[in-house]
Amino acid sequence: MSAAGHVASKRLPQTNDTSQYGLPAIAALDQQGSARIRFPKTTGCALQAVLLNTAGGLTGGDVINWSGTAGSGSRLSISTAACEKLYRTHGPEASQHTQLVIENGARLDWLPQETIIFNDAALKRTLDVELATDSTALLVESLVLGRHAMRESITRLQLHDRWRIHRDGKLLHAEELRLDIQGPTDARKNSMLHHYGAISTVVLVSPDSAESLHIMADAIRELAPSDKQILTAASSVMNHRLVIRVLSDSSQSLRKFLIPCIERLSDSMPIPQVWNV
Repeated sequence: MSAAGHVASKRLPQTNDTSQYGLPAIAALDQQGSARIRFPKTTGCALQAVLLNTAGGLTGGDVINWSGTAGSGSRLSISTAACEKLYRTHGPEASQHTQLVIENGARLDWLPQETIIFNDAALKRTLDVELATDSTALLVESLVLGRHAMRESITRLQLHDRWRIHRDGKLLHAEELRLDIQGPTDARKNSMLHHYGAISTVVLVSPDSAESLHIMADAIRELAPSDKQILTAASSVMNHRLVIRVLSDSSQSLRKFLIPCIERLSDSMPIPQVWNV
């Protein structure tokens, strides 16, 4: 299976418009293969796009590419209609590549729901982001190892998750996550995961001051519950970016933390409705 989807937003010219991002509109739309993009009816300054993979998930050899562009002065919010599912493979890895461009004075919120990984799966996933000087990006990616309620074990897994974020052509943020599990030990017992089965990375890149980002980081720390269902750390408040790492025991408890976290970082815009379906 090979699929691709692209969406771009633009700001409509309005003489009486005083909001930061103005009225949004679709500037470009392309859909190939099983990739579909829908636009729910919403109010506000952001164009909301919802991605669908009509194939129902990814397995060995599948390739899916997503791309989005927030045009100058506009705001684009991209989410997914449901959790992506990564099924077992009998050979080649699945591949997912996402490319995001945020132009001058624009904002893009990349808010896909979590990817659920089944045993014997293999995935190479990349996220490439290019920002202009005064643009903003909120980026969220989450992985869930098996279904917690089904008590599924993940004893065989190959995962390579790569991020690259550039501002004005210069590298601002880079990270690599690799998990190569070949049994018999469950992946959750990997020393990096501390027995947790859900992982999330949240990155806010903003022209706001370091003081403003530190205030946000303090607010995020207060969201973490007092029990051990969530392990979170707001880190790396530097170079106009805030990085938040989250480990959770299940997808459900991860969402209980992520939804208010995203809302705190979304500049008063509510989280996409698909997250609450």
